[in-house]
Amino acid sequence: MTQTPSYALDRHVLVSAVWLPGGFVALGLLHHGFATGAAGWVLAGFGAILACFALHVIVNAALGAHFTPQEVALSFVLYAVAGLALVLAVLLQPGFAEQFFLPVALGMAGLAAGVIFYLVTRWGARGAFAQFDIIRDNNPRKSSELPHRGGRS
Repeated sequence: MTQTPSYALDRHVLVSAVWLPGGFVALGLLHHGFATGAAGWVLAGFGAILACFALHVIVNAALGAHFTPQEVALSFVLYAVAGLALVLAVLLQPGFAEQFFLPVALGMAGLAAGVIFYLVTRWGARGAFAQFDIIRDNNPRKSSELPHRGGRS
């Protein structure tokens, strides 16, 4: 499908319609969980983020699109910031590790597992790895010179 400006705008509106309300729900659940000390609400916040991701995948499938490089970069940055915030909170906040480390670590592991599940179901195990295999992309040999990597010969 050709990407017209109207198509790109429609996709952007649909993705925003998923993430804006879902993001506010996730932030509210996380805030409530951290404010009250309830680990279940923290896990529910991560569940809301996973639900938004699943809806984003559905939007992409319905429109025949893929995640844009900007969306991928934003997700990596936000995940890294969340990981850094977890480490800093464990080190600097008294009592955080005892009360919140497990639910936050499980939530972040769930997000990573969701992305890996998406990659494997979308591209297959080998294809998912190939999405990150920059060494092969930089190999100056032609593909006909590379050893055969298909099924049985």
